[in-house]
Amino acid sequence: MPVRPAIIIPAMRSLCWALIALAALAFTVGTISAFSHHAFLLEPVGYWRGAIGFLLFAIALRMMDSRA
Repeated sequence: MPVRPAIIIPAMRSLCWALIALAALAFTVGTISAFSHHAFLLEPVGYWRGAIGFLLFAIALRMMDSRA
């Protein structure tokens, strides 16, 4: 059963907001890790690179949306 575009567009927007929230969380964890001089699973640069990756993926998904 094909999915209608009316269902896909709100789901894509929700995914974009989730990616933006994950990017903010990754940036915050990286910043706290950098200032406290403790690495939590990754070096701070790894969190910042992940945040940029999440934001770029959200932008790419948003650009695929025809009503953007």
